Amino acid sequence: MHLEIVVTGPLGVNTYILEKNGKAVVVDAGGNEEEIEEYLRSKNLSLAALLNTHGHFDHIGAIAPLMKKFSVPFYMHQDDSFLLPQGQKVMQMYGFGDMETPAVTHGIEHGQKLDLGGIEIEVIHTPGHTPGGCCFYIKELGCVITGDTLFLESVGRTDFPYSSTQSLVDSINNRLFTLDDATVVYPGHGEESTIGHEKNLNPFM
Repeated sequence: MHLEIVVTGPLGVNTYILEKNGKAVVVDAGGNEEEIEEYLRSKNLSLAALLNTHGHFDHIGAIAPLMKKFSVPFYMHQDDSFLLPQGQKVMQMYGFGDMETPAVTHGIEHGQKLDLGGIEIEVIHTPGHTPGGCCFYIKELGCVITGDTLFLESVGRTDFPYSSTQSLVDSINNRLFTLDDATVVYPGHGEESTIGHEKNLNPFM
């Protein structure tokens, strides 16, 4: 399996493309759908599904166009579904233009093991930044995609509506920090880290 990072959208979201045996899963398609599409075509990859860590506007900008273009399902925790219609309003408020609202076709739950075109992903529900925020553990790669829950020596913001500092801390301590220290952390923005590094050096924990 291979993991490719494409930085997308107005706020520089790390969009992750998981590839295996000619299939691909795109995680957090924040925008730049043409760039994502070009990458898939250049590698002759068949898109199996779209998967999101959470529903904030900067992580969903390319979801609806890609769903239409490739006729693929969209997986996200249902507790964040209410955030999707707010994306268009927030985009316009910040002067980023228009965005089509996607619809979740498949809800996901904590502990669920997804097999998307042969790409195996374990769902870890990590509420805090948003109620339905999730991280995705990929055992084959020894990594976890953490969205806006855990960053390099930082954590997700909890000053937004529907966020909770206590829930975020509990999610990180009780769910992410139970992973092996060598597990690579791929966040929603910025540089990668490891679980061990964050346990020892993250000043917010």
